[in-house]
Amino acid sequence: MSTPDKAFLSRGFTLVELQIAIVIMAMISLLLLGALRLTSQTWTKVSARQDAAEQQFQLSQLLRRHLSGARFFKIRLGSGETVDSFIGGRDYLHYVAPFPRFITDGKLFWWTLKIAWDEKHQQEVLLLDYQDFNNSTRITWDGDANIIVEGQVSQRLVLEPNIDQLKLAYFGGESGNNSGDLNTREEWYEEWLAGDLSNAAVPYLVSVKLLREESDVYQLWPEIVLGLRYASDASGGGEDSLQEREF
Repeated sequence: MSTPDKAFLSRGFTLVELQIAIVIMAMISLLLLGALRLTSQTWTKVSARQDAAEQQFQLSQLLRRHLSGARFFKIRLGSGETVDSFIGGRDYLHYVAPFPRFITDGKLFWWTLKIAWDEKHQQEVLLLDYQDFNNSTRITWDGDANIIVEGQVSQRLVLEPNIDQLKLAYFGGESGNNSGDLNTREEWYEEWLAGDLSNAAVPYLVSVKLLREESDVYQLWPEIVLGLRYASDASGGGEDSLQEREF
C-alpha cells in the first residue's frame, strides 16, 4: 500500500464533521427529552383521571348505601304537623340512618346531606352533618337545610370538596292530606315532606345529582338513582312508621 493511501486511512474527523455530529446528537437528545416529558405529563393526567374516577365511584357507592338505609319514624313538629323523619329539599336532605361505617352497632343518627362552607377547607364542600337520634329528644327544623337536636352538637363528615351544586329529586305519590286517596299521582318532586304537609307517603326513589366544573381530570358526574330499602314498611304502616313523637 502506498504512503498516501496509509495517510488517508489514518485521517480522523474534520472539525465540520464533528460539529455536524454534535448537532445531530443534540437534536436527538431534545427529541428524546420532549418524548419523555410528554409521556410523563400523559401518565400524570391519566393517573389523576383514574384517581378522580375511583373517588367518584366510591362516593357514589357510599351515598347509595347510606341513603338507601334511611329509617322512617313519624314525628310531630312544633306546629302540630306530622311528618316522616325524611325531609327533602332541592339541595338538602334530613334523614335518620346508622353511621356509614360499621362501628356503632346500628346506632341511629339524624343526618343532613348538603353543600355548606367548611372552615377547615376554607371552601364549600359536600358534607354530612350528623347528630344523635333519640325518641325523646326535641327537634327544631328551620324549614330549610338546618335541623337542631336539643342538647346535641352537630358533627361533620366532609365527603367531597369542589362540588358546585347538589340537586335532589324524589319519586313517589302525592294525594294531599288524605294518605288513603286511591288517585295517588306517582311522579318526581323537587321537595318531599311526607305526612300531613304534602306527600302521602315516603318516596320510593331518590335522585342525587352532583355538579362541578368539568376539566381534564373531573368528568361529568353520573346521576345516582337509588331505592329506599325501608320505604315499603313506612308506607304500609310498619313498626317504625307508627312511632310518633311530640315536639
